[in-house]
Parts: sequence; C-alpha cells; structure tokens
Amino acid sequence: MTMWLPELDEEMPRYLAIAEAIGRDVAAGALPEGARLPTHRGLAEALGVTVGTVTRGYSEAERRGLIVGEVGRGTFVRAAETDDFGWREAATREDTRAEVIDMSLACPWVPPDGSEGRMLAETLGRIARERPLDDLMRYYPSTAPLRHRTIAAEWLTRLGVPATPDQIVVTNGAQHGMTVVLAALVRPGGTLMTAELTYPGLKSVAQMLGLRLRGVPLDDEGIVSDELDAMCAEVPARALYCVPTIQNPTGVTMSEARRREIARVARKHGLIIVEDDINLPVDENPIPPIAVFAPERTVHLSTLSKWVVFGLRIGFVTAPERAVERIRSAVRSSAWMPAPLMTEIATRWLAEGTARKFAEQKRVELEARHALVREILGSRHRVDADPRALHIWLHLPEPLRSDECVARARQRGVLIAGAEAFSVGRTAPHAVRVCIAEVPHREHVRRALEILRDILDGASDPVAQIL
Repeated sequence: MTMWLPELDEEMPRYLAIAEAIGRDVAAGALPEGARLPTHRGLAEALGVTVGTVTRGYSEAERRGLIVGEVGRGTFVRAAETDDFGWREAATREDTRAEVIDMSLACPWVPPDGSEGRMLAETLGRIARERPLDDLMRYYPSTAPLRHRTIAAEWLTRLGVPATPDQIVVTNGAQHGMTVVLAALVRPGGTLMTAELTYPGLKSVAQMLGLRLRGVPLDDEGIVSDELDAMCAEVPARALYCVPTIQNPTGVTMSEARRREIARVARKHGLIIVEDDINLPVDENPIPPIAVFAPERTVHLSTLSKWVVFGLRIGFVTAPERAVERIRSAVRSSAWMPAPLMTEIATRWLAEGTARKFAEQKRVELEARHALVREILGSRHRVDADPRALHIWLHLPEPLRSDECVARARQRGVLIAGAEAFSVGRTAPHAVRVCIAEVPHREHVRRALEILRDILDGASDPVAQIL
C-alpha cells in the first residue's frame, strides 16, 4: 500500500490525534491487519510534526492494542484482539459456523455424544429431589455456604494446596477470582510483575484496574527468578502474577526448585504472589504449589473450567486469612456472590467423583490429540507441548510472523492466537498458540493441524514463495 497519511483532528493534541486516526482507519479497513505503518521519521516529515510526537502517538495506539512494533522490522497493525473472551465473530456467524475450526480458546473438550449434558440433567434432578431449592435462592454474604467451602478445601488439599474452609472465597470463575484479588490487594498505579508472555485476560484486567505490568523473562521452566529479583530491585513492585503449571501460552511447568526460588524472591521484595493454578491437572503426585513455600503471601486460584467443564464458571480463591475479607468484599462489590446453584453442582461433582471422571475422559482424548500434533507437526516444526495441556505453542519458521500466520489460518477457516496477544511489552516471539481441546471432533483437529502445517511449510520453502 502507499504511505498511510492520517487526517488529524485539530481539536486534540497531535499525538492523540495520530492514535485516534489509526483506530479510525483500522475500524474502517483502510489499515488492514499486518499493514506496515510509516516510519516515525517519515510520518513526522509528512505531517510536519516532531519525531517525538509520532513516537508518542504510536505508543498510545500500541497501548490501545491497535499496533505492534518489532525491533528492526517496523510498526504493524495488529491482528484482531485475541484474548480468551472475544474474537469469535467468524465462528458465531450462522453462515460460516460449519466452515470454521476454532482453536482460539483454551477450553476443555466436551464429548459430542451428549454424555456430560445428561450427567448435568441427572444432577439437577437429584438436587431438586434431595434438598429444598429455596436454599439455593438465598444471599450468602460469605460468598458461599460452609459446606461448599469445606468440599472445595478438601479437594484442594488432596491436590497439595493447603486450604481451610475459612480461607476459601468462591468466585464466578478464575477470571473473576483474578480480578477481585488484584482489585483488593493492589492499588491503582501499582506495579504487577508477570511473565513476558502472559494470559491476555490479565492484561485486560490490569488495564481496567490501572495497574502497571512489567514482563519478566522466561526460560524452559517459566519465570526466571534471578531476573525477577533484579527487576524488583530496579522498580519496586506490589505483586507477581504467575501460572506455574502449564503456563499460558508457552506450556512450561516450574520445577519445585524454581517455585521455592520464586517464593524466596517474593519474600525478599515483599511481593504478593497471585498463583494462577487453573491448569493444575488431577495428578497423583503434583508438584507442590508456590503457596506451600510462601503461604503468608500467596493467593492461590483454582477452577474446574480447564479440566471439567467451562460453563460452570466456578473459581476457588485460597488466601491468607488476613486477606480473605478484603477479597470477599471485592466479590460483593463486583458480583454480590457466586451463583449458589453452580456452586452446588460443582461441589457435588467434586465430592461424588464426577469431576474426576470427566477429567479422566478428557485426559484420554487429549493424549490422542497430542499424538496428532506429533504426527503432523512434531517432526517438521518446533512445538512446545505438555501432553496434559489444552494448547500447544507453535514456533514459526522464518520469515513467517505470527500476525501473518494468524491471518493466513483465518483465511483458511482456522482460528488461532498470535504471540502479540500474550506479549507484555513491544516485542513478541514469532509463535502462535493453538488450542487443540475444544474442537468437538478429532478429525477436525487433524484437518486444522494439516492446514497449519501447509502454511508453515510454504513459509519456509523459498520455491513455494516464488511460485
């Protein structure tokens, strides 16, 4: 395309007018996904403004999620928003639903035979027969009845999370839990440390709450404790958000030694640890959570959404006793309480073993899908994949970039997430997250993986690019 020249609103500061113009032209289609914007100096000369003004304008547009800068390459229009709570327009239109394979969301597999729906119906019938339904219509100022919190505490204790009923706050899913914890414990303007590639929902919540995110480098075990130590010494921080088990999006898991080191650094710098353990599988011998090594400063998040069923929207927050009431107050301020009926279903399934049965069925299906990943992609391309994970982290060959890969996949009916959605900062690796669990049928997973293989093979084959 020819050099983009925006029409600036004369009623606002020039840098804001540049950001507004980018947003307006992206929405209108004048700046399509992946379009390269002019250089800072080139646009400054064309508009008759300083280079610093253009830099501020681009920075504001990047803060709004409109563009992304890559060192040595330039500034580009980002792909459509790719967090776990949006970006399914193509998949929800009636005329395209059958054609689209949505691998954008990290949700568990639901068997297409209707077995889980029948189990839900059976559970609802027993609830109606066995207990007064009026009890599920009441307001619970403590966020959940004691019996629900007791079952949750027993389940978490079996998974290695030290918890008592009085420490547990029930929320409407882990996303709600993360939001109320940060709202309760970190003041607006405070600095929140997280991995340099992190859950997009955290980025949205941090922006909503006015928190400053700083990305800590990752290695093959997750957040690097020495880097965290150095960064906290440089800029005081209030809290650390981390996913120690099957990190989103890279899929790596911290060793026990690394978790101990993270706890040590947190104590040294007075950090609150928000330990998001939503991907914790039902293992017989799980690695102890960070909460074991720093119980006085760790808030642990758990949910059934990733390994039982997404639709229940139940989360369990385990917090030090001194923080519990502040978190409960944040729940009351944001949602009054979790839905008692959903909590009743979830805790029944935990107590009766239904949740474990669901999890085992999904584990078997996941193993088959990861075998497909190894068959189709594993020998030809670099794939980071924990066999228990709902997603894989697919590294792209040169010269393919993540936003380009996302766009090509979408054109061929496959929805995936580019690395930019997860990046904290200006740069992102050339990789994409591919969620293999939610697609109902295994043959559709195979087809989607073959499409991605074709895209990657074409990008790395210079002859194919010429043709």
